[in-house]
Amino acid sequence: MKVNMDKLKELDGHWNDVMELAVRYGFITQAYGGTATLATHKNQLEAYRAENYIKRQREMHRIDMEEAQE
Repeated sequence: MKVNMDKLKELDGHWNDVMELAVRYGFITQAYGGTATLATHKNQLEAYRAENYIKRQREMHRIDMEEAQE
């Protein structure tokens, strides 16, 4: 078997599109050198607990996930 390199390049050409969406919606938990780990917000909250989850979303994605105080 041989890999269709033209198709591979075409698909990889969408990497930045995918990453922009992942950043915009806060799904990236880590990224380095052409790889990224994505997780749902529910799973991030379970893994990092509330304080760290809120902090990571602010720092990495500029998304404020802290509930408004009444």
